[in-house]
Amino acid sequence: MRRWRVFWLWVLCFGVVHAVSEPRTLWGIEINEYAQRRTRLAQQLEPDQMALVASEPPAPTRMRYRQDSHFMYLTGVEAPNALLVVLPMDSPTGEREILFLRPQSRISQIFEGRTFQPDKETELATGIRSVRPMAELQAFLETALQHHPRVLMNRHARTGYADTLRQIRPEVEPLSIERAMAELRLIKSPAEQRLIRKAIQATIEAHRNLARAIKPGVYEYEIEAIVQATFRRHGSEREAYPCIIGSGPNSCILHYNANKRRMQAGELVLIDIGAEYSYYAADITRTYPVSGKFTKRQRELYMAVLEAKRAVERHAKPGMTLRDLHMKAVEVLRNSPLRARDENGQERTLDAFFVHGLSHMMGMDVHDPDLGKPLQPGMVFTIEPGVYIPSENIGIRIEDDYMMTEKGVVNLSAALPDDPDAIEKMMRPVRASK
Repeated sequence: MRRWRVFWLWVLCFGVVHAVSEPRTLWGIEINEYAQRRTRLAQQLEPDQMALVASEPPAPTRMRYRQDSHFMYLTGVEAPNALLVVLPMDSPTGEREILFLRPQSRISQIFEGRTFQPDKETELATGIRSVRPMAELQAFLETALQHHPRVLMNRHARTGYADTLRQIRPEVEPLSIERAMAELRLIKSPAEQRLIRKAIQATIEAHRNLARAIKPGVYEYEIEAIVQATFRRHGSEREAYPCIIGSGPNSCILHYNANKRRMQAGELVLIDIGAEYSYYAADITRTYPVSGKFTKRQRELYMAVLEAKRAVERHAKPGMTLRDLHMKAVEVLRNSPLRARDENGQERTLDAFFVHGLSHMMGMDVHDPDLGKPLQPGMVFTIEPGVYIPSENIGIRIEDDYMMTEKGVVNLSAALPDDPDAIEKMMRPVRASK
């Protein structure tokens, strides 16, 4: 009996120690990291400035809510009707950060479930120093605007609070917070990198699953259904953007997402998809032959695009800009011996059919803020060359997600094949072992 008491005492002590040492997280990010982000924003503010970051408004009825990316980046709080105020480090108000929340009604709790409330419990859960009811905002602003009349605001704050600020102090100067937030979000922390890799893994699995379903007679929306089901099975909350499943002529429409067409033999289908995992995005594109084998012409064009992507991978180094990478892809396509005819029937080099930018930053948004700065370790971005030839109903894009390191780029989505032989192999049905 004594042994059992000792055993259960050990279990209890281990559980308490484990609970105490377990870091508090919101959406896979430790609350200390959110606090560091708010501090970095405060350090950017000039003495006469403050920042107002408002939450995404409530979602339309029966639509799943997604928080504003800037608000989520700073708080980890998924709640509508909220406002974060960040003040300079040495504000005369004696405040640094305040989260204003509307108290949730009992009826709302019954229908929607309990969310964050303006109380000490939320302060503990979020690490935000002060959490107050929205009813106290007016009095706070009347004092704060005396010291901080220049107000950095996100778009929801401008829409919801700019008039209130001017009523309190007509000379208030609303400013955009976009550049300040872009500075914060450019370099991805190790925790952010882990979440991006989770989103990428879900997206790779979706590509593997859909590849085996592609064949003549299949509708684009059937492929979209496979994508969405795979994302959910991997814990993804939603798509990072609407699926692009473009077959035949639709492969030449860059942001096509109607996904209604029936695939035909001999065509290509361009599939551009990305999962979102804990508010972090992936963005991966592959182009597949509907019949399971590339034609000679399709393969030649595919290899030209693939060579452009691989050339950029080899070329990319810290200190370069996305523009530098784009021009490298243009150079490779221009030097290809292949030609195609434009809408006027004129024969052109392949760079004439590369009609979009090569890259964009990626993070909480699939197109994350970009200041045009030289690439630094920790920046995450896409490389996605493509050629689109409407006269042949051929659109080809190959896109992967990359992170810059001290030595060059790392392909975060390299587990998904991009070689045409491997693409064809991936499309073959899996045979059950005997």
